[in-house]
Amino acid sequence: MVTTSASSSRSAIALMFPGQGAQFPGMASDIVSQDNECARILESADRILGYPLSEIMAGKRGDELNHTVYTQPAIFVHSMLVWRLVQRRLNIRPMVAAGHSLGEYSALCAAGALDFADALRIVKVRAECMHSAQPLGSCGMAAVMGIPVERVREIVSSVRERSVLDLANLNSPEQSVISGEISALDRAVQMAGKEKRSRVVGLHVSSAFHTSLMESARETLSDSLNEIHFGAIQFTVIANVNAAPYPAQDRDMKSLLLDQVVSPVLWEACVRKMISMGARIFLEIGPGKVLSGLLKRIDRSVSAISVSDFQGVVNLDGALP
Repeated sequence: MVTTSASSSRSAIALMFPGQGAQFPGMASDIVSQDNECARILESADRILGYPLSEIMAGKRGDELNHTVYTQPAIFVHSMLVWRLVQRRLNIRPMVAAGHSLGEYSALCAAGALDFADALRIVKVRAECMHSAQPLGSCGMAAVMGIPVERVREIVSSVRERSVLDLANLNSPEQSVISGEISALDRAVQMAGKEKRSRVVGLHVSSAFHTSLMESARETLSDSLNEIHFGAIQFTVIANVNAAPYPAQDRDMKSLLLDQVVSPVLWEACVRKMISMGARIFLEIGPGKVLSGLLKRIDRSVSAISVSDFQGVVNLDGALP
């Protein structure tokens, strides 16, 4: 563990925002029940979306929370509610942020580049067009653990044939996600499962995210992004596509978000970039602890704190050096 003074530690904070898969029934219920401003924000989200996201997040609408069209807005809103609480209660000025796939919108919103309402409208469009990009049951994704990324890449190349199959997430040295057409995906899952110390888990998603099969989603999202104005970024945000800081130009920001839909999420590279910039404490803002777990597999010299609920925000000040 890196040893730093309290003042230098507080200036070396990075934010991490989760993506799809971190949802759970009852998410943010404690936050909105104990904070009136957050309750009003959730009410405004219902109005912006035109459907009762609050009920879906609370688990009152059956399995709808696990449908991509609702999952992405739910995770974005939860993350922003946690961040608003952190902002109001603590004097934290992060030096850098990154978000995993969908979480990139949360990072840009937290940094001031996107207004909450605009970001939520774009996330809604993104979720809907990614869900419908391919016929149901024709594509899928699977997480591969315990195998070096380069070996996974070899497996994908060997079984791809004429199908679309690619690495969608490069999460840590030995965790990646493959994405593509079912026939090729099944072949890759079978081969990866035979590797020593491997674990392969199919993901509950409706299409092959972060591959060329998302081109139709990219086109639809482009039309919506062209209607949005980006503000000035208040702190650095690292892009999934190239693990480099977001540029200041409006056009370039939109281009990166569009490329992200059809490109792999270079999460490990994003984390290493933030560490190279001086980040030593990583706050995972939003539901779940997936990104904190990945951080341990990438670099144990830095620390992570998961902040996912009201009590987590209350405890954060005492947890920081």
